[in-house]
Amino acid sequence: MSLISLVDVRKDFGIRTLFEGLSLHVGERERLGLIGPNGAGKSTLLRVLAGSEPPGAGERRVLPKTRVVLVNQEPEMDPERTVLEQVFADSGEKMELLRRYTVVSEALAAAHSRGDDDADLLAELGQLNARMDQHQAWDLEQQIREVLQRLGIGDTQRRVGDLSGGYRKRLALAAALVADPDVLLLDEPTNHLDADCIQWLQGYLQRFRGALVLVTHDRYVLDQVTNRIVEVDRGEARSYSGNYAYYLARKGEEDAAEAASEAKLRNVLRRELEWLKRGPKARSTKQKARIQRIEAMQELPKRQQKGQLSLATNQRRLGKRAIEAEELGVWASDEARSGGASPLLQEFSYDFSPEDRVGIIGPNGSGKSTLLDLIAGRRQPHSGRIELGSTVKLAYFDQHSHQVLEGTDAAGRQRKVIDVVKEAASSVELEGSSLSASQLLERFLFPPAQQHQPVSKLSGGERRRLHLCRLLIEAPNVLLLDEPTNDLDVQTLTVLEDFLEDFRGCVVVVSHDRYFLDRTVDRLFCFEQGRLQRFEGNYSSYLERQASSAGGNGNAAASAAPVADTPAPTPAAPPARARKRSFKETRELKQLDTDLPRWEERRGELEAQLAAGGSDYAALEALSEELSQLLERIARGEERWLELSELAG
Repeated sequence: MSLISLVDVRKDFGIRTLFEGLSLHVGERERLGLIGPNGAGKSTLLRVLAGSEPPGAGERRVLPKTRVVLVNQEPEMDPERTVLEQVFADSGEKMELLRRYTVVSEALAAAHSRGDDDADLLAELGQLNARMDQHQAWDLEQQIREVLQRLGIGDTQRRVGDLSGGYRKRLALAAALVADPDVLLLDEPTNHLDADCIQWLQGYLQRFRGALVLVTHDRYVLDQVTNRIVEVDRGEARSYSGNYAYYLARKGEEDAAEAASEAKLRNVLRRELEWLKRGPKARSTKQKARIQRIEAMQELPKRQQKGQLSLATNQRRLGKRAIEAEELGVWASDEARSGGASPLLQEFSYDFSPEDRVGIIGPNGSGKSTLLDLIAGRRQPHSGRIELGSTVKLAYFDQHSHQVLEGTDAAGRQRKVIDVVKEAASSVELEGSSLSASQLLERFLFPPAQQHQPVSKLSGGERRRLHLCRLLIEAPNVLLLDEPTNDLDVQTLTVLEDFLEDFRGCVVVVSHDRYFLDRTVDRLFCFEQGRLQRFEGNYSSYLERQASSAGGNGNAAASAAPVADTPAPTPAAPPARARKRSFKETRELKQLDTDLPRWEERRGELEAQLAAGGSDYAALEALSEELSQLLERIARGEERWLELSELAG
């Protein structure tokens, strides 16, 4: 049974259609993940599901008495309420039950003291008792306080108007969880949460009794919580009955099959066009049918081209010296230091090498962003020193810089997308060729029609992508990334991760995204009471070591070594697998690591040659055949690589 249904829905904004003819049904206990590129319409689709935004065409149907709660990225709240009052106000039926129970209880006590007949009040009180049990509303305040604490909100008497945007987002999430609706719609709920909060939220959503529709860049949450993935892209919505891992497997198969099908279609069409070119003399019925088939193939509607994000950039040479930090100390403010408050960071010394891939983790407010500000020179330490190498060209992708992309130009006009890039460079040398600002923006998935739109019309994720484009065209060799996964779509994150693997320079990442950290760093610094503890390995290894230490002596913090010149502890060994790779299989895996990128490069060359066309039909046919065989080889190679990589080395 569907709680919410969208039937043949259309939604567009001016020149761009977000989706058309879309039908989507959200059933009881649904666990649906919405994914797609930034600007594809995921947040808009959530608002249409919630009923807060009408569809341009089509119909929204909701089962009567269905309670729907949407937590969007910028929730609206009463600034005069306290934190606790706001959550109480949003607690829906639970709060109404508690209020009614109080009123009936007081009326029953008054009637009893007067000696009046209280049968009706007793009956209603009995019904309220049952409903309070059903909705677990007896300990509502305790539930609220526990959820707020788990989400890192401590002071329940603070005014909502005094809270930061991130705090308000967490408050809205807490209120939605306590309300326990029939359908919960969440737009990027893990933004502004630290790793412990995300882990708790993941478990909460797994136990949630209602239906869930989730937009998130956190691929671990997608994989563990969802049982259906809907991909919104190029005006279409495709459904996959499985979690994120299942979606990836099916999507890979579909992309390979689609590429092979298109290659075969081009091959057939070229052969048929060659037959037409020879000009058959006889016009039999069979030959006329063949001509009609060729015309039909030429008129087949072309599917909207899917953009491929490219982050390839020129890179400056980085010398042997990148960043040197010695005995760094910093307080939240000069007043905090003079008042005897604990420092955010103290006695931190470390030499960042040109090849470092470092992740910074810790609770919200512990000083992670402050450390990046110190490195970037936006803030000065209260003690110690920090120096950058003479060849360092630094780029800082922080949480808020993309907001300054808006505004007006020198003439007072609204700033356009292309203006942002032209301010940095009208053209850029990339991979041996010169690209204009417009061509560069196309590589970052901004089509020409969108390049002349005001920046204010972009979604939050598109602005972040534009900011990333602006930074990378300046060819940095040191990257500081502060929560880079916030608001970026999964496609962009995957390409960014691949880019960082090949980046020849130093990378320092502050992130709560476990998947991103696992793919991009090989050393962690963890904030613990003003000191940074070092751990050699990625985030999953860190968690395993924490769990192991906590089980052995109850002290998870002992898993990380102090930052010093002494070696950090070795991560705990992973669980034993079914069997180990043989020497031959290890050599085969190494060969695949070399072959797969080479095959992909050749694939790109073939597709470019075919796209260019030409009059030599025999040559085009040979290219099509080679591409078809190459796609099969890549598919087999990737499958074999996955098999071998699952085995222990």
